[in-house]
Amino acid sequence: MTKRIRRKIGDVIQIALPDGRFAYGRLYDDASVGIYDHVTDEPNKPPIGSREFKFYVGIYNDVITQKRVQIVGHDKFVEPESQWPPPTSILDPISGEYSLYHQGVIKEASREECEGLAEASVWDLKHIIDRIMKVT
Repeated sequence: MTKRIRRKIGDVIQIALPDGRFAYGRLYDDASVGIYDHVTDEPNKPPIGSREFKFYVGIYNDVITQKRVQIVGHDKFVEPESQWPPPTSILDPISGEYSLYHQGVIKEASREECEGLAEASVWDLKHIIDRIMKVT
């Protein structure tokens, strides 16, 4: 019988990278993770307390259960609102209209309001690792 991993908001995950280094992410509400700027050569050195992140992205549930990922700590959120990732943008490919997605709510927005925001998305582990490797 496989043991089910119960993730909690604020858990810190360690991601084994293909070059032998380790990246870390903090789990946010809304099935999201903030990937810390900090990458280490040794395992189990999470940057708990740091608020410097390379990027935020939605993740599939199975990301946490993969062999390359371990929960290695917990970095508690002080304020309930801070446990949500930053707002993201949505561009409707058919209508060309923009929306903002934040805290589980989608609202109409202008192009200007969406400028500079990450595009709302959900990624698999392979794509998260690819992105980490490109920015480190």
